[in-house]
Amino acid sequence: MSDLIAENIYYLGPDGSNAHNAMLKFLDVCHAEIRNKIPCKSIKTALDTLENDENALCVLPIENSIEGIVRETIDNLLKLKDKQIKIQGEMSLPINHLLLSTGSDKSKIKQIISHPQALAQCANHLYNLFPEVELKEVSSTSYAAYKVSKENNPQMAAIANEACSKLFNLNILENNLNDEPDNKTRFYILGRNNCPASLCKTAIVLSTKNKSGALCDVLRIFQKHDINLTYIDSRPSKKCLGEYLFFMELDVYDFNSKVEPALEEIKQYTDFLRILGTFKIY
Repeated sequence: MSDLIAENIYYLGPDGSNAHNAMLKFLDVCHAEIRNKIPCKSIKTALDTLENDENALCVLPIENSIEGIVRETIDNLLKLKDKQIKIQGEMSLPINHLLLSTGSDKSKIKQIISHPQALAQCANHLYNLFPEVELKEVSSTSYAAYKVSKENNPQMAAIANEACSKLFNLNILENNLNDEPDNKTRFYILGRNNCPASLCKTAIVLSTKNKSGALCDVLRIFQKHDINLTYIDSRPSKKCLGEYLFFMELDVYDFNSKVEPALEEIKQYTDFLRILGTFKIY
């Protein structure tokens, strides 16, 4: 039986995007049969659509091994009003960025477009290979490939993956544009399924009380309960300058006997605490 059950699944599109590839991989490893696979133009659109669809899942990037947290994902995830939406699982995929164009002469390229994360992951190579070329941000790597294909301008190129080169019939002008060879992106799948408590990881967000050492007190409690934090990131609360939310991932297999008591104990040091999900690593 599949771990993931839904009528629809949303992802950062269009087809050919890394999120599209991750979505297909999730469905494959989970043996999930989803009727409608629906691309979205932005991360915010994908999460807003998920919130208004009670029978749906959503796949979005959360972290890249070079550029770190995908802030658009975490910021919009924290804005969700429907607390039934939880992280259901995560998966990491290798990312290989290519330079794609309808033309065949890279010396004629005047503009390169892609998602801001992709541009950042290739920044050094782009500086060395195309120091005078205009770099422009768009909503996704696959939309960049689609736009280059549609405009059919040999002076324009996109940074995207091999699937996009085939999907949009584009020439590969440069391979392995990543600044770091071991480039991977981690993806979340989100939905309203009830996951069992004994899983691999728990994600939470909290704000500490405004007093000295409050965050240290929280971390000491995790240490006392032998809970390993695999990720911690601070985000502005957007309520007051100098106030922050802390996004954390806890590496632990037993929520009920380890994580739950620890979370209960840290409440004395927090003003806000929310569990974003207890989930599998696929």
